[in-house]
Amino acid sequence: MASRRRSRSVFEEEEEDAAPSSGAEVPKRQRRDDSDEEELQNGDNEEADEADFTKYEEDEEDNHLSQINLRTPPNEYSPGAVVRVKLVNFVTYEKAVFYPGPNLNMIIGPNGTGKSSLVCALALGLGYPTNVLGRATKFSEYVTHGKNSAVIEIELQKLPNERQNHVIRLEITRENNNRRFFLQGKDTSQKNVQALVARLRIACDNLCQFLPQEKVAEFAGLSPVQLLHETLRAAAPEQMMTWQTQLKEVFKDHKMAKTRVETDADQLKNLQERQQGLQADVDRLKERENINNKIEDMKNARCCAEYNIARDRYQALKRKKKDAEKRLKALERSAGPALEAVNDKEEYRGRIDRVLEHRKRALRDSESAAEQASRAVEAVEEKVTETQNSIENERKAFGDKKTEIGKIRANINKQEAEHRNEPPPFDPVEWNRKIREKEHAMREMRTEIGETTERRDDVKVRGKEVVVDQKSLQRELEKLDSQEGQKASRLKSLNHEVYEAWEWLQGNLDKFGKEVFGPPMLTCSLNDERYSKHVESLLQRNDFLCFTCQDKKDHMALSEFLYKEKGLSVTIRTCLTDFESFKSPVSPAEASALGFDGFAIDFLEGPKPVLAMLCSEKKLHMAGVALNEVSREQFNALQNSERISSWATGDTFFRVVRRREYGPDAKTTSTRQIAPAVYWTDSPVDTSEKADLQRRLGEKAVQRRDLANEYKELDKVVTALLEKSDTLEAEVTQLKSEKSELQTVHTRWQTIPDQIETNKANLKRALATMQECKARVAQHERKRDQLIIEKAMAVLDHKDKISQIRDAYLDVQDAHLRLIEAASDVRGLKERNGDITRELDDKRQEIANYANDVQLERENAQRAQEKVSLIVSQGGEGDLERYEVMVQNKTLDEIDDEVNAEKAKLELIHAVNPTVLQQFEERAKKIADLTKEAEKWGRKLDRLDAQSKELMVKFEPQLERIVSKVNEAFGKNFERINCAGEVSLHKDEDFEQWAIEIRVKFRPNEELQLLNQHRQSGGERAVSTVFYIMALQSMAQAPFRVVDEINQGMDPRNERMVHERMVEIACKEHTSQYFLITPKLLTGLAYDDNMRILCIASGIHVPENGHKLDIDKLIRRQRAAKSGRVSA
Repeated sequence: MASRRRSRSVFEEEEEDAAPSSGAEVPKRQRRDDSDEEELQNGDNEEADEADFTKYEEDEEDNHLSQINLRTPPNEYSPGAVVRVKLVNFVTYEKAVFYPGPNLNMIIGPNGTGKSSLVCALALGLGYPTNVLGRATKFSEYVTHGKNSAVIEIELQKLPNERQNHVIRLEITRENNNRRFFLQGKDTSQKNVQALVARLRIACDNLCQFLPQEKVAEFAGLSPVQLLHETLRAAAPEQMMTWQTQLKEVFKDHKMAKTRVETDADQLKNLQERQQGLQADVDRLKERENINNKIEDMKNARCCAEYNIARDRYQALKRKKKDAEKRLKALERSAGPALEAVNDKEEYRGRIDRVLEHRKRALRDSESAAEQASRAVEAVEEKVTETQNSIENERKAFGDKKTEIGKIRANINKQEAEHRNEPPPFDPVEWNRKIREKEHAMREMRTEIGETTERRDDVKVRGKEVVVDQKSLQRELEKLDSQEGQKASRLKSLNHEVYEAWEWLQGNLDKFGKEVFGPPMLTCSLNDERYSKHVESLLQRNDFLCFTCQDKKDHMALSEFLYKEKGLSVTIRTCLTDFESFKSPVSPAEASALGFDGFAIDFLEGPKPVLAMLCSEKKLHMAGVALNEVSREQFNALQNSERISSWATGDTFFRVVRRREYGPDAKTTSTRQIAPAVYWTDSPVDTSEKADLQRRLGEKAVQRRDLANEYKELDKVVTALLEKSDTLEAEVTQLKSEKSELQTVHTRWQTIPDQIETNKANLKRALATMQECKARVAQHERKRDQLIIEKAMAVLDHKDKISQIRDAYLDVQDAHLRLIEAASDVRGLKERNGDITRELDDKRQEIANYANDVQLERENAQRAQEKVSLIVSQGGEGDLERYEVMVQNKTLDEIDDEVNAEKAKLELIHAVNPTVLQQFEERAKKIADLTKEAEKWGRKLDRLDAQSKELMVKFEPQLERIVSKVNEAFGKNFERINCAGEVSLHKDEDFEQWAIEIRVKFRPNEELQLLNQHRQSGGERAVSTVFYIMALQSMAQAPFRVVDEINQGMDPRNERMVHERMVEIACKEHTSQYFLITPKLLTGLAYDDNMRILCIASGIHVPENGHKLDIDKLIRRQRAAKSGRVSA
């Protein structure tokens, strides 16, 4: 590079009696020769450069320390203040050392010289992440371009009990975005650096302490809740931060515990009520259960009785069967000889019967063989038929092919004749050109139609918008003629955000469980307007403009809609107390004796929840009002009264503050003049607003008429263009049709030769197929002759099988006759011995009957035994003995009668769902568990109440003192520039929502407005921001503060006043260190001896061997130039 970018800090705040600096001039570095410069361009001399700078730096530091330490003893720096900052290859700085003073440090220099780089170095060097700066997110991006690493070294003032200052060094490597920290020259962790910084009360992530250029707008955008937290970090003792954290946790736990206690109580009450409702059903269910158990026992006992009866019957039948078997054996022994002939004859009949069965099987086999032979004949006959069908099919195919050949030859002749007649020539390129020309014209026409239609539609939309605006203006004009409309108009002029919220609420009332009420300015009114200024004097601006909810759920829902979704700054309140519970402190007679015409609430009319809210917040039911002033005696009586602390009589407002802890006489009374009423008055309608609405209505009517005319003209143009477009489209269609017809004819003529060749190939294949058909017919005829021979042989075989059937049939008839003869012989013998046979049969039948009965009774006894075994397995031997006792000496009928009697009792008891008892028992367990849980949460709620009260007693008074001090200093700062500012503490029921609200006023005719990103201009936000930070100066817990280019956007008058006030505050003794960074200064600003001016000279034109500027020498040269002499 042609020249290196150099940067250095020049520290100038010389007093008139300071010694000349020429005697302490810093040795200059020797210039490099051309070869060194070339090496530098090639990037090979960085180590030498660093070493060279180290020597230069040591000389510079020795020189500056020798001068600065003479003026600034170390004990003047607050512990944790910045004593020295050294930068190497950091952003715009190649090498620089800063020595800030203990009070206000003004850092000035042109844009781009690196003022804000010092701010970045402080934050990064102290271990903070890049997001506190709002700039580059990677640490490597802070390394100077072309360098590999950067160094930040910060020296912080030690604590009184420490031996040496703290030196923190940060090295940033570009290549891997790596950081290394050193403390007192030793390698350390970022965590140790952050611990040291926290111990010194440094908080670069607190916008009240550390406000970079990119975060100025963010400060104004802090929510009131965030602002409270940041203020405490900046101005409160560390113990208060601990208390705040503890209170947040306690209130969060308290809210959860309270919700849990309420939920458990509701759930417990519900469970108990449901349990009581089931008690009668449970009693009936238990009675039914007892009867069912008894019925079940009787049934089990009946099973035991059935088993005993079945067992006895089984054993009796078994004995009878044995006796019958003995009698049968005795009878068989006595009748044996008489039955032997019968048995022989029966054996012969049996042999004949078996022969008959054998011959029947032979007959069936012959019939089956004949059937198979018949099926063989039929199979051969089917093959003959199939072969004959094939012959017929082939002959038909031959005839079809012959016809096809004739047709193919006719087509070939026809196609050859057509090909000899060539069609007229066809040029597709020319036809496509004609079509494209028409299509191009049509596209241009459509584009023009689209553009014109779009213009016409735009005019139509604008016309509709004008109609909507007309209706809206007409409604606003009509509203001005009604009292409600006049109030709404006045609200809009007073606070546009509250008006916007009111408009939204009117259209979204269905989103809430109970009615939500708008500002009391609209919803309430006075029944006697003479008292309007007296009642208004008891209220503040937010009291007239707040919204009122009737429960916490609606409060949270409204906050969600208005704060988060719409971003509106409005006040929302909730009052859970009935209006009737707010009673006046004295009777009407006593109030009259005290000089009151009544209490403020008596003169207000409106929704009861709104009136209850005003009583709860502002005690309107306890504030007296009167048109006339009270007498001295009445004033003394009111001052000594314990029940009334504020009243408005005549033109004066009175407030008495009593401090009981200091005795009965510890009270102070403040008064102020009552201003005219603003909110509840019948002031005339602003005629200028009405005239403006009428004027705007007239303008909208003219605009609507012009748009209607324009729409008609454009519509005519669109219609004409559409007609032209249709004509072009018809022409394109006609051209495409003609082209298609010609192209089809030409294409068909070109394909004729191919079609001829195809038909000739088809003719050749058809002739070949005819020859194949002839060959297949001859083959099928030969096959048919062979099958006819096979059929004749099958018929002969079938004839033989029929003869075999006849022979088998004759054999069966012969055997059948023999069987008849044998059966006749058996019957004759049996008739002669019939009595003996019948007696034997009877005995055998008797035994068979006994066997069946024994088997049946045995099965019955086994089934009964299985039932008894199952009962024993389920209940035990004791139950079996109990069942035996129950059925002792009882028949089954008697047992059944008892069961039926119990069932009759059961029917008299109303049936209940069987799950009721289970539900009852489960719910009883739930009630017991829930009772324990509710008691546990109740005890926890009591503990949290005690904790919150204990913490709040310590936290709240100190917080109020801090806010009061900040408010006082903030207000004084604004008084200096003839404006107004106020800092107040908002105490919400939810401790999480406690907040600090900043309100400012920059113009005489406006009210105090909440500071945010939308309402004030950039300059106004800057003034408010710096004044708030200055208001914290006297309470600062941080050792230093940084404000970067806060004067951007300020007008010269405010900038001058702000600068004067900042110098006055920041240069006081025993205040923390202050860094003010600005690229511009006005002339004639106020300065202080405790200030230190840091002028940054940076850029490519700074000499490489430059050193600290000699201000005295520059002044002498300036004076010499003015006097016409040039100093050497």
